Amino acid sequence: MTFHRPRYFSLPRIMAAMAASLALCAPLHAQARLVTDMSGATVEIKDGAPPIADLWFAHNEISVMLGAAPRIRVTAENSGDNPWLFKISPVLYMAHMGIKPDTASAEYLLANKIGLTFVPTKAKAEELRRAGMPTLAAEYMTMPDLLSSLDMSAEAIGTQEAHNTAKRYRQEMERVLELLKFRTAQVPVTERPRVLHIARFSPLQIDGQKTLIDAWIQAAGGVNAAKIAGNHRPVSFEQIAVWNPDVVIVDPSAGELPESSPLRTLNAFQQQKWWTNPKGVFAWDRYGCEVLLQVQWVAKKLHPALFADLDIRTALRNFYNIFFRYHLSEDDISRILAAQPPAP
Repeated sequence: MTFHRPRYFSLPRIMAAMAASLALCAPLHAQARLVTDMSGATVEIKDGAPPIADLWFAHNEISVMLGAAPRIRVTAENSGDNPWLFKISPVLYMAHMGIKPDTASAEYLLANKIGLTFVPTKAKAEELRRAGMPTLAAEYMTMPDLLSSLDMSAEAIGTQEAHNTAKRYRQEMERVLELLKFRTAQVPVTERPRVLHIARFSPLQIDGQKTLIDAWIQAAGGVNAAKIAGNHRPVSFEQIAVWNPDVVIVDPSAGELPESSPLRTLNAFQQQKWWTNPKGVFAWDRYGCEVLLQVQWVAKKLHPALFADLDIRTALRNFYNIFFRYHLSEDDISRILAAQPPAP
């Protein structure tokens, strides 16, 4: 996908936004606290509100949602790949951008006075902790673990705003999942659409079972057509043809399907059951907090009659108002649903 170059924000505007945000982010805990990460490791977070390095792409929008954007000094994200993130939180232009989790060193983080680091994996967390950097592994593969990671992040950030937001998100996620479970219960498993999620076209990769993608497919009343486990699994067209999915959902970063691709011969493509996933602050289909919107979007797509009263545009607008404290225009909503960047 080609993104337009984002509009730059003036330094005074960014600094004003930072000052206003910091006023809302006073630490809840004045003393050091112990936080247990998703790998089970207990980590001490020092006093006050330490500067943050968020080195897991999917976690940056969670930090922003929890009100910690002004404290992010180092981020794995950049404005070219995820322009909506920087549009709703321009204070991130002040951070060091594009610092990948596999290349970030403890020396670099310490030199930037980082006091709290989020990473995806246990191995990277242990590496940085051995060098004296308070680091939390945040990765999750299920909906319940997503909520646990969110609670952990709120505890680490340590503000009342973070705790309140995490609590409200949990309540909304549980409400939505219960609604989806209740309505799709009337659809026998044997009659549920078989959904394939394509991560990339070149090389051809899919997302299989035992992933968050598998979790939202099932929550929305579908069945994962892929019979292998894991994210970004390489697969041949012949294997996909054997699975013969009823529905194909394509990751927004996969790009355009080539005219010569044999995937166009699939029944799902021929019957127009082939959809590009929305993308906002982060890709809805991956591992960010917008998976709450993803399950609703997919449920409406798979079972339009069961969810005739679900207006995804309204759900999207409300989500951004509540959790990102940002008002979307009608054009913004259309662009996110079409996986397009903000207007230039």
